[in-house]
Order: sequence, then C-alpha cells, then structure tokens
Amino acid sequence: MEPRGGDPDVQLMLRLQAGDGAALGELLRRNAGRVLNLAFRYLGERAAAEDVVQETFLKLYQARERYRPDAPFGAYLLRIATNVCLSQLRRKRVHSLDGGDEDERGADPPDPSVVPPGKALADEEMAGRVRDAVQQLPDRQRMAILLNKFEGLDYHQVAEQLGLTVPATKSLLHRARMALKDVLEGYVGSPGPGETHELPERSPKKTPEPA
Repeated sequence: MEPRGGDPDVQLMLRLQAGDGAALGELLRRNAGRVLNLAFRYLGERAAAEDVVQETFLKLYQARERYRPDAPFGAYLLRIATNVCLSQLRRKRVHSLDGGDEDERGADPPDPSVVPPGKALADEEMAGRVRDAVQQLPDRQRMAILLNKFEGLDYHQVAEQLGLTVPATKSLLHRARMALKDVLEGYVGSPGPGETHELPERSPKKTPEPA
C-alpha cells in the first residue's frame, strides 16, 4: 500500500513503525490540540479531556503496527479518540454508581483557550446554552454532532468513526438536531418566517456524474 503523499503525519507514523520513538512526540505536538478539543466538548471536563489525550496517543503507539499508510491519519486518530471518549464516559458512570461523584463538571469550568466560546454563535450566553444542550444528548448523538458539526466530518465519515451505517448515522444526527432545536427554541422563542435555529448539516460532497 502506498502512503498518502505529502501528509507529514503519515510519514511520522511510518517512522514510528520503524522504531523511531521521537516520531510519537512529534505526532503528539501536532495533533494533541484536536484530540483535546473533541474530548473536552464531549466530556465537559478539562482533566478528563487531558486523560483522553494521553490514552489516545498511548493506544496510537500500541496500534502502530496495524496502521496502514493509505488511510487518512486524521480519521485514524479520531477513531481512536472517539472510542476512548466513549469508554471513559462508561467508566465514569460505573464510578458514579459505585458511590463516586455524580457530576464533577461544576468544579472544572470551560477553558476558553480550549473551546472558543461563541465560535458559531456571537452571543456568549447562547453559546453556553448550546454547550449545555449538547452535554445533555445521549452518548452517540452527542459524539455524532461533535464529529459532524465541530470536526467537519460528513455522514460517511461519521458513520465510519462510530461503526454505524450511513442511514443509521443520518437518523442519529437528525434526532440530535431536533433535540437541540427544541432546547434553542425554548430559549429564544420559535423562529420567524425564513429563520431557523437548527444546526446546519454537513453532507457528503457531491461528485460529478460521468459523461
């Protein structure tokens, strides 16, 4: 399999496979921020998000021999990070059932340097409302929205990350958007003619039909 030309992360993975330990540090430097943002949006806690970064790159190292250079590195890394986020949330729930803290998010407020507030909405209060609404979504709906809305993945890419079919992914995203729309309409009122509070979709790019 030929490596994807010009992708420095792919070249770093090949170096890591060949035994160059320094390549892992470079991959961490280049990609830790993306993993941290995804984890923070999903888990809502800075400390938990940092744990996800560490575990993700540990798993990346452990799985280095299974990486194939014809695959996009970003998608490969996000798949690992997504699974780590889902696993950590399950562990947190087990901990809560065993008598741990029910909700630690209040002790760790959002860090603007990690998740820029109001990126999609100018009003800070509305941005906080959206963040709270996303946190209340069921696990897979929340991850699907984050991958689609914030990471820019299309239906096929989100489906691959979550191990779902494309129709199941579309249904998942539709339910998530409807839930968020209900929350936002309850906050700012029903949209007027021609207006909508629904989060925009990211659909697969259309390819031209052969002549």
